[in-house]
Amino acid sequence: MQIFISHARADAALAQALSSALETAGFSVWNPDNILPGDNWRKEFGAALESSELMVALFSRHAKEDTNVTRDVQFALTSGNYRGRVVPVLVDFVTFVAGSEVPWVLLRMDPVYLTGASPDFSEIVNRVRGLAGTASNASR
Repeated sequence: MQIFISHARADAALAQALSSALETAGFSVWNPDNILPGDNWRKEFGAALESSELMVALFSRHAKEDTNVTRDVQFALTSGNYRGRVVPVLVDFVTFVAGSEVPWVLLRMDPVYLTGASPDFSEIVNRVRGLAGTASNASR
């Protein structure tokens, strides 16, 4: 099962750290660093969204300014590939709420709250494990 991590450009370091944690746990994570110079990045991102089956969406104060996260989540919520396998992560929730609105649908999806300079990704990894297990049980 391939995981797509949706994030604002300003959160790239956080997304990379999360990607490493998920890969250490045995998951396959699509990495935008694999896009080569000269590749059509929109096409590559689109192909990654189409081929992934689980999304972790990092919502921070930067996500409000970078509309890609919202578009990615909208795609996942309407795509059969993801079948309820979207994990919203609210980064530095207090800062995020103070600076902008939290989309109501995220709060209904039981988001993971991530805070601090050295975040603990264990709750996200465990949530992904549970959803990945649900997906493999459903395909049997």
